[in-house]
This record gives sequence, C-alpha cells and structure tokens, in this order.
Amino acid sequence: MNSGWAAKVGDPLYRNTPDGKFAFPGFSKAATDMLAGMDVACIGVDTLSLDPGNSADFAVHFSWLPGGRYGIKNLANLDGLPATGATIMVGAPKHKGGTGGPARVLALV
Repeated sequence: MNSGWAAKVGDPLYRNTPDGKFAFPGFSKAATDMLAGMDVACIGVDTLSLDPGNSADFAVHFSWLPGGRYGIKNLANLDGLPATGATIMVGAPKHKGGTGGPARVLALV
C-alpha cells in the first residue's frame, strides 16, 4: 500500500501526532478480508504498522497474520512502482518464535 507516508520518514510526524498519539495510515480489516479471499499471501505498507496508527484492536494483525500470511512494514520507494506489473521479491530469514525481523525487499519492473 503506497499511502505516501514514506515522505515523512525522518520527521517525528511519521510516528506520532504532536501530542504523542500514534497517527499513520494502515489497512482496514475489510480490505484485508477481501485480499485474504483472493488468496493473497502478503501485504505491505510504507508505514509503521499494517493497522492504522489509531487502531485500538489491531484487527488487521489479528485477522491477517494467523491465517499463514505475512505483512511487511516500512517499505520504501513504493511511489516509484507502477500500480500493476511489478514482481516483488522478499528475502527474509526465518524467525522461529519471533514476531518479526528484517527483510530485503526488491521490486522488478
């Protein structure tokens, strides 16, 4: 998801509002439910979380991840990709018992 939020990297507003509350775009549960129904294996976003920053229930995390799917956060340069036609390659080590870790993500256009 190219939300355009990556333009704020390096600015405290990338993470929080001036009063310290999380504030960034994310996927809606309805969107990820639709993608799951299409057998999509992975979603990615240019923000800190799959869920919007103001999420109180982390519905996307709790519905998307337990289904054997994964998500990638803090993706860079999504604005340089076409809307369709790119092939995405994700290289990531296995994180047994972990909740996440680094990945090398490449787009072939």
